[in-house]
Amino acid sequence: MNYPPQTDRSILGLPRQVWGGISMVAGVACLAGNHSIVRIVADEVGAFETSALRFIWALPLMLPWILKGKGEVLRTKRHGLHFVSALLTAMTTALLFLGLAHLPVALATTLNFTAPLFTTIMAVVLLKERVELARWAATVVGFMGVLVVLRPGFVVFDPATLLPIASAAGVTLWYFTLKRLGRTESTATITVYQTVWVSLLLFLLALPNWQTPSFTALWLSISMAAMGTAAIFLMARAFELADASLIAPFDYARLPFVALFGYLLFDQIPDRYTVLGAAIIIGSAFYIARREIRTKPSMVDSDGSKTG
Repeated sequence: MNYPPQTDRSILGLPRQVWGGISMVAGVACLAGNHSIVRIVADEVGAFETSALRFIWALPLMLPWILKGKGEVLRTKRHGLHFVSALLTAMTTALLFLGLAHLPVALATTLNFTAPLFTTIMAVVLLKERVELARWAATVVGFMGVLVVLRPGFVVFDPATLLPIASAAGVTLWYFTLKRLGRTESTATITVYQTVWVSLLLFLLALPNWQTPSFTALWLSISMAAMGTAAIFLMARAFELADASLIAPFDYARLPFVALFGYLLFDQIPDRYTVLGAAIIIGSAFYIARREIRTKPSMVDSDGSKTG
């Protein structure tokens, strides 16, 4: 994703960097709200239908882009890669929504923060990159945080805990496809094809058990889609206003927002092991991200996309 050059010009008397931080916090709050509503809708219609509804309601938002320029946004020679990227998005969304439907939202979110840890592994396996010892150490520490959360051997293992972790691994693969698409495709083209393909794929996945949602589930799913779309817009705007090195860490504010929504909606309070494990995972992921920014400053502007 390409962003305009940064300037020091203030907006309404505040520096652009401050507005960038405000926009990012607002974006992650919307994403936390989106994820918290998933459990309510999924209790009625199931996680697959909930994930499908999230993208189906976003389809009308694509119409202005499609109609503008008489469909110019649809012109591409990379249909195959668009489909692969959408397939990964559908997979990671379905896995995450399944996790959110069966686990406390704070726990599912904590385990989903492992995505940067999988980036190290994928960089070695797929890109044949040489990874320095410090980054490997941070990755190992991050997965130790996962063990703190799950406490294997001390509590009964819940297979549902693997769902947000698998989603995080899939997100890492999705980032690679997104970076390849970003070399030739506009943000609008990527967004339109993602939304259309993912809507179709998730609808087909949910179709065998599709049921007509109640009015409550209907308006909640619309709210979920609106918050998810607002989150993408606000977070993209944040990266336009300030450098990624300043903005990216605000993503971890999603956890306290999720914990707040979990308490208000479901009376869920994260246990001390989830909090400790989250601190370890976030700390290691933050270290990896900061190290990447310092060593590869030219790659910064290609980051910042989210699935929600």
